[in-house]
Amino acid sequence: MSRRATATGILVALAIVGPAQASNGRYPGLGMDYSTAIQYDFSSLDVPHQPHTVTTNGYFDITTAVHFRLTTIDEIWVGSEISPVTDTRPGERRWLGGTGLNITDVNWYHQGYVSSFRLGKFDVPFGRAQDAAPGLYTSDFVAPYALGGMNGGTYEYRFYTDNWGTIAPSLSAYAADTSVLSRSFLRPSQQARRSDGGATNTGKLNNAAVVVNWRSPAAIPFLELQVGYMSNHKGDVSAASPAAANEQMRVASVRYMIPFVATTELGPTLAGRYMDLVPFVEYVKVHNENGVPGFDTKYLTTSLTFDAGRFAYGLTHTNKRISPSGGAESNEYLTEASMVYHVTGLVDVAVSGGRSRQGGQTSGLLGVSITLNGSF
Repeated sequence: MSRRATATGILVALAIVGPAQASNGRYPGLGMDYSTAIQYDFSSLDVPHQPHTVTTNGYFDITTAVHFRLTTIDEIWVGSEISPVTDTRPGERRWLGGTGLNITDVNWYHQGYVSSFRLGKFDVPFGRAQDAAPGLYTSDFVAPYALGGMNGGTYEYRFYTDNWGTIAPSLSAYAADTSVLSRSFLRPSQQARRSDGGATNTGKLNNAAVVVNWRSPAAIPFLELQVGYMSNHKGDVSAASPAAANEQMRVASVRYMIPFVATTELGPTLAGRYMDLVPFVEYVKVHNENGVPGFDTKYLTTSLTFDAGRFAYGLTHTNKRISPSGGAESNEYLTEASMVYHVTGLVDVAVSGGRSRQGGQTSGLLGVSITLNGSF
């Protein structure tokens, strides 16, 4: 799921006052997008000749983006997320444990007619699996190449023609955040440091991503394509990071919507008469993942979403091929089936279950979430 957040007090106030009211459109003004989820996860670790180890984790995930509207095309975004910042241990049964507050975005956002940019702390627009693939767990599995919380800027220019649709190249320059905003608040946490090492942790805007998105050509109006290249410089070599190398990534993805009923009106959708199929494929090749010399990986994500009125059903499989220098190749994967029920225009109930293999261990997964989404 896409993550943007703010303080708990604002969300409590929203619950008290009821449905959010639309902005009056005055500038300067204040707007907010919010998502409040309560989720419970079950993980069963399968080890040959040993009893299953069941780990449970119940938590809130409060994500919002507050945007201060300066003009019709300029905003200041402040985002944060309240969620678990420490991992559960095998066999642990946890409820609201390890929760902290992370500042995810602080940036100036300009949205012009043909161009846009962000300056500050932002998510690098590279790869789509985190948002486009259905399910509760894929976003975490592909997180190594979906860089969030970087300091720098990104610029996009959009070319549009009736025949070719929209072609939007973008350029981003950034570095890992080592300021006080890299800490997790509401619980003890350390600020990130240059000595931690890792790709992008350079203190300079010498990391870059170039991405081209192509959407809605006339001949294939529901097509979305993305290709991109990312180059991240190695961080400092230290005791915490004794070896370092530059990281490179390449991405190619395609998403296509196949509607069965040619309407997007609310009535047919809520009545269950609107249906579509949405296949999605993304391939990402990573050289020296996270700045580790010779640690090469390849991600292949395939998914299929079936929307039918208030329901959305999904199947997703991500395979990660690991090719370490001097070692044997191995595969990690995540497969999940999911269902989302749109109770209202603001409330969703989701169930996701599947199987994962990471670090040589195989686990069964099951998650249930209730989410309140909205904006004003």
